Amino acid sequence: MTAVAARKRPSAPKPAPCQPCEGTGQITEVVYTGRGPHRRRLAEQEATCLDCLGTGVAMEVHQ
Repeated sequence: MTAVAARKRPSAPKPAPCQPCEGTGQITEVVYTGRGPHRRRLAEQEATCLDCLGTGVAMEVHQ
């Protein structure tokens, strides 16, 4: 009797990282102050990426 090796299943492909946040789940938003021509850049703050909802994985869009 001969032994038969178990077949290896191919591993699932890794999900693509989200493009805007580059897979981190966080993006940087610029905060401005003032109106019209006096508008200036005040600071930067981190925000949750709205494309992947903070997971870092690109979401598939079904249409």
